Amino acid sequence: MPTDTTFPLAMAEIVALFMESMLFGAFSVLYAIAIWILLYRKRISSRVKLNRMLFLTSTTLWILCSAHLTIVVIRAVKGFANWGDRSPHGANDYYSIVSDPTEVAKDAVYNLTTFVADSFVTYRLWIVWNRTWWILIVPSILLLGTAVVGIGVCVEIARTAIGDAIFAPNLQPWIRSFFAISLATTLFATVFIAARLMWADRQSSEFRAMGSAASSHWKVLETIIQSAAIYSAALVSSIGTYLAGSNAHYVCLDCVQPLIGITFTLIIIRIGLAPAVDSTVHRGAARDMHCTLQGQIRSIGGHAYPLQSLVIDMSVGRVQDTTSSDDSSHAPDRKAVVVPVPEAPRA
Repeated sequence: MPTDTTFPLAMAEIVALFMESMLFGAFSVLYAIAIWILLYRKRISSRVKLNRMLFLTSTTLWILCSAHLTIVVIRAVKGFANWGDRSPHGANDYYSIVSDPTEVAKDAVYNLTTFVADSFVTYRLWIVWNRTWWILIVPSILLLGTAVVGIGVCVEIARTAIGDAIFAPNLQPWIRSFFAISLATTLFATVFIAARLMWADRQSSEFRAMGSAASSHWKVLETIIQSAAIYSAALVSSIGTYLAGSNAHYVCLDCVQPLIGITFTLIIIRIGLAPAVDSTVHRGAARDMHCTLQGQIRSIGGHAYPLQSLVIDMSVGRVQDTTSSDDSSHAPDRKAVVVPVPEAPRA
């Protein structure tokens, strides 16, 4: 157990409880918005299968985050209310017992949350790559490693001696491996999803008009990269504080739990609300273009010429049955079409 006198273990757990509560509140709001988008948005209601997968995954993450926060609160009450009166360092003594059933349950919930999130990241990679099976080889191996190492962490925690805390020598290889595998899964999936979307955008760029709006691939890519950056930064912070032997690791670790759900729902909200935002932008652009065309056209030389009407004489032939006695029916009808053209400059 590290002797971190500047940031005691009990203080770290209180700060972690506060931070996780704040982030869980934000996740709950984002979860409600995401569920509204998945269930009630008519524009994406046709994608029933994908919506069902997103709904189940986001709901599972919210339930797991709720369970994790509940366990953290139970441990805080037990540590400060029950153990706080036993000795001046009663809370520190309680939190240092990682073999406590509540600590084992808390870590199991965290490992399960990570596994669910990594599984959906792998599923998203498979969908983006048009259900190509060979793309799943590496992430599937990493996902299997996450499951095995996660189970191993829980087993080793339950067998850890009293007072060793989470920095016990038998736990360090397991915990380091778990964080490293999870980070590798996120980075691998993000890089290959980004590469696929960039390739698709490049293939479709030749069919877009010059000066047209950016492809929707870039909006999806931007959202995925931002979410992956948030989650990766949290994982790197957890790894760094753990390698440094600082009790700040407890704060970072408890913050990662709701951040997993936040980054997941942010993607749903960003992509789900994109049609409404884009339609508003397009309507504004169309209105501006209409006003411009009603006003004037600017030539290359920089002179503005008002639109004038040009009459075009057209002949339309009409053929009737040969039995008709009206010979005049073969006579062409003449119609006039008015086309707006810019008026030439006058001398």
